[in-house]
Amino acid sequence: MNNNQINFRRFLVLFLSVLFLTSNFSCKKDFSKISTSDWKPGVAAPFIQTTIVLSNLFKDDSNLVTQPDSTLVYFYAQDSVFSISADTILDLEKEITEEQMFSLGELYMPSFGFETDFTMNDLLPYLEQDVQDSLLKYDGSVNYFPPFQLLEAVTIEAEAVEDFVELSFSDGKIFIEIKNNLPVVIENIEFDVLDLGNNYIIKHISIDALDADGQHLDSTDIAGLTLSNQFGFLLYSVESQGSFPEMVNIDLSKGMLFGMQANNLKIVGGRAKIVEQIMYAKTEMIDFNLSPEQLHHILFSDGIFSYQLQSQLNVGVNVTLQLPTAEIDNEIPSQQFILEAGGNVNQQWDIAGMSTDLTTDPEQVYNRMPISIEILILPTDYIVEFDSADKVSGVFSMEDLNLQFADGYLGKQEITISQDTFDLNFDFMERLEGELILEDPSMTIDYTNGLGVPFRIATEFLGINTTTGEVHYLDYDSVDIAIPPEPGVQIEDEIIIDNSNSSIVDFLAIRPNQIIYYGGGLTNPEGYGLNFIDDQAKLVGNVELKIPLILRADHLSFSDTLGFSGTSEEFPVQEGLIQLNVLNGFPFDLTLSMLLTDSITGEVLDEIVFNNIASAIVDENGKVTENSYTEVVVEFDENFMENMKISNRAFLKVVSSTFGNGEVPVVLYSDYKMEIAIGFLAKISP
Repeated sequence: MNNNQINFRRFLVLFLSVLFLTSNFSCKKDFSKISTSDWKPGVAAPFIQTTIVLSNLFKDDSNLVTQPDSTLVYFYAQDSVFSISADTILDLEKEITEEQMFSLGELYMPSFGFETDFTMNDLLPYLEQDVQDSLLKYDGSVNYFPPFQLLEAVTIEAEAVEDFVELSFSDGKIFIEIKNNLPVVIENIEFDVLDLGNNYIIKHISIDALDADGQHLDSTDIAGLTLSNQFGFLLYSVESQGSFPEMVNIDLSKGMLFGMQANNLKIVGGRAKIVEQIMYAKTEMIDFNLSPEQLHHILFSDGIFSYQLQSQLNVGVNVTLQLPTAEIDNEIPSQQFILEAGGNVNQQWDIAGMSTDLTTDPEQVYNRMPISIEILILPTDYIVEFDSADKVSGVFSMEDLNLQFADGYLGKQEITISQDTFDLNFDFMERLEGELILEDPSMTIDYTNGLGVPFRIATEFLGINTTTGEVHYLDYDSVDIAIPPEPGVQIEDEIIIDNSNSSIVDFLAIRPNQIIYYGGGLTNPEGYGLNFIDDQAKLVGNVELKIPLILRADHLSFSDTLGFSGTSEEFPVQEGLIQLNVLNGFPFDLTLSMLLTDSITGEVLDEIVFNNIASAIVDENGKVTENSYTEVVVEFDENFMENMKISNRAFLKVVSSTFGNGEVPVVLYSDYKMEIAIGFLAKISP
């Protein structure tokens, strides 16, 4: 005989002794005394007495929380159902490269020129002999200046220009001067201005007459010409009528002055001494190649500005680089260095902490950072060969870029929220069977946002009950995320999804144990606006499922284990009634079933059903205001007693409907309780 049987035998002896000393029991609503009927001989005494407190049914479910007002609320929190960082919205390229070719192009050449005297002594060999004799005779005296005529063409050479050997001109003018230093009028003057080195006629000039001490000026455009440094004049004709009847001072050291001056010169090739001058001075734009973003300002947390320059020039240059709209430590970043003839330079500087304005290009007031490049040609004191196609090649790069801050318009962009799954352990719902309608569930997406970008989010939630195979989408409208008012501010807000704006009641009705979420959103849904982001800013959303236990239920069932001592083959009860007394503080109409189970196999051996147990009374808010008392009596037979002999455990199964046959929503409080006593009113075996 086991301990359970021994204990139960002791209980029976005491129990029967009390019965024989007692004539009968009056019927009272007292859970220490079960009432009797008029049936005799009989006994009545409680053999099971228990109290079921609502919170104890699910005390091991940590998600079920008792609020300060004792209402029960189910909470389920899932961290970070979405996280959107600055680099999700602005994917700045880590390296931006610009290549430039700086051609030597058109250079400035200083003006040059000369004056050459062609005296009467120089002219004499080309005159008639009698004219020569007369002029030689009266040189240095006052007399009649004889008439003369040039008998053949004569070349007048000037000294070579020292600063160049040959030049190709893209622009410039040569101004020609001829002055009559003779005391007589000269006529029919005709000559060519020559490039003697190339045997090229630069200009042909004809003059009808030139008075004594008279001057004639002429000019010619030399753009497109290639000229040597040797110039002269080919004099074809000149004549004079002499001075008669006037006598003049005859001085053979005087004659005609030929002059040439080249001004406003631009050259594109040749061999020359190069003077100091700007070869290239321009502001180029580094484009960040963004679309649809239109950035106005950027602050870099990290980055390198590098440049490589290769010279194909025969002259050295001084290079100055500057980022005119940028600042590092309140200074405009710049570099200056010498690039030797035919040399190369490869350098870089750290631009961590550099801010820059990208709005200064009038053709595109966003996404472009100016870089000022000045290349100064260093002067030479020797002749060098050059061509306008000679160049300096440059590669400018911004590398290893990391964004600290940016503002501007970040465009309409679709942002994807990656799919993920979280499991729901609705332990309290899994223990309940039957139809359960939650009246006021809500899903709250708490979010923190430091991104200054309007964002319209639409997150999809798909609930799955893996046991039943049921699925349901949570339908709700897209939501606009609140944005901080200024950089560096992080705001907190929430999105509440409840039965007023979604299908959450139907969503939870399938009792999902798994939720798949995914979705996306749209930046700047209303169009253009000023946005800002920084590298620490994020939009992070955490979901919390809140289910206040306000519900309607029909045929909802749960169970509790009722332990009692073992049985005995000598139990002297044959048949009779089992009486159930219930003081119900639950807002449910109940049917209770007591199930006897095999202590070893767990098999249900027998069942006693107690119907029509009245719900507690609830008010218009669904709260219990008054407990209900119910007494139910059912018959049992010898089979029930036989089953008790092999059972030491009973389950109390409750099938319930909320107050008003499941039509009235009720509120569950943790301190709701139901007191139950079960006793025998039985015939004793002889």
